[in-house]
Amino acid sequence: MNILIIQAFPNYVMELIRAALPDATIEYFPSSRLSEIPADVLARADVLYTGGDLPASGTMPHLKWVQAHSAGVDHIIDHPLFMHGESGIRLTTASGVHAINISEYILMMLLALAHRLPAVFEMLQRGRWSGDRARFLPQELHGATVGFIGFGAIARHTAGLCRALGMHMLALRRGPAGQVDGVTFYTRDELDKLLNKSDYVVLTAPLTLDTYHLVDAQALAAMKPSAYLINIARGDIVDEKALIAALEAGRLGGAALDVFAQEPLPDDSPLWQMDNVILTPHIAGTTPRYEQRAGELFANNLRRFTDDQPLINQVDFARGY
Repeated sequence: MNILIIQAFPNYVMELIRAALPDATIEYFPSSRLSEIPADVLARADVLYTGGDLPASGTMPHLKWVQAHSAGVDHIIDHPLFMHGESGIRLTTASGVHAINISEYILMMLLALAHRLPAVFEMLQRGRWSGDRARFLPQELHGATVGFIGFGAIARHTAGLCRALGMHMLALRRGPAGQVDGVTFYTRDELDKLLNKSDYVVLTAPLTLDTYHLVDAQALAAMKPSAYLINIARGDIVDEKALIAALEAGRLGGAALDVFAQEPLPDDSPLWQMDNVILTPHIAGTTPRYEQRAGELFANNLRRFTDDQPLINQVDFARGY
């Protein structure tokens, strides 16, 4: 088997990958574009590990499987290479690799919003003590309700943290409604019910045709006026103009946003000026252990691939993730 890796990894991770299939030929071109790689290397590759770069038509005739370095593949799923799943080339993602650190980020934002940290930050920037104690009156997470839009690895891990805090948990998923392990599940046509019951709405779903602008003006109107929105998924799951309008009108308690419709977020976005909004530059998924976990996942999938077992995180092209 010939494996082509164009994502940079630490040496110890590459050794871990090589150990998974000692007899395989691994061609390693870290941080390279496919256009920079010799044609004969491309032509003989069976497997490609990539950060997002995909081959031009006809350059990788033996390719059977692409492992993406990212959890989301909305930026590559429509590439002609896959022919919407008709080409037979499998695509797998790194979903779950950053479930731990993103869950910690979500918990941080739940606490920050509940305990009025934006107001604290404003006081610090002014450099003047505020005696307005009512402005800093917190909410308690214990007994509050968090609603997850999407319930994959990130939401499942976050649910464990929320459970420890005594929060009630709701979740929207493709499967049937019901209750499992303290989480009450809703179907897509019950979205407004979930939103209406949630004190915090956390977006973790992948971006697909079905989830584009899922949180639109109607959905925002279904949320409690005191509720907070946390988005670590994709910016286009939210109608950003509708979100800005709701925040400006005081129809939401606030938001914590790590992803945006346009990145970098434009300098003239009204979001920069809102004192009940926390903004971060698409960093929720950043962790010093990402490469190690991604390498372990790939090594596991390599063994599964050679043993003709189902691959972990294989994309369903019909669903878009």
